[in-house]
Amino acid sequence: MRGVELTADDLVRRAVIQALMCHFRVSIESIELAHLIEFKAYFAGELKALRPLADDGLVELGPDWIVVMPKGRLLVRAVAMVFDRYLRQVRERAAYSKVI
Repeated sequence: MRGVELTADDLVRRAVIQALMCHFRVSIESIELAHLIEFKAYFAGELKALRPLADDGLVELGPDWIVVMPKGRLLVRAVAMVFDRYLRQVRERAAYSKVI
């Protein structure tokens, strides 16, 4: 057999990314109920990382929804990437040699 075993974290992140990519919005309450988490605490770092995108008008961070605004739809991958834990780990591990 082949495959990848998904953790609970993988499942909740998949749900958030899928909602953003497919519907351009994610209901905070629906994620909390489906995955038994407190969204704002669980994704505190991600919400902080979304703030510059919100300041640029690409997303709207409401109390109940995260919405990708029309001007941010072409950049929806950049919004969804904020929630990708594995992508962040690769970036953190990247090491470059020092020139000096």
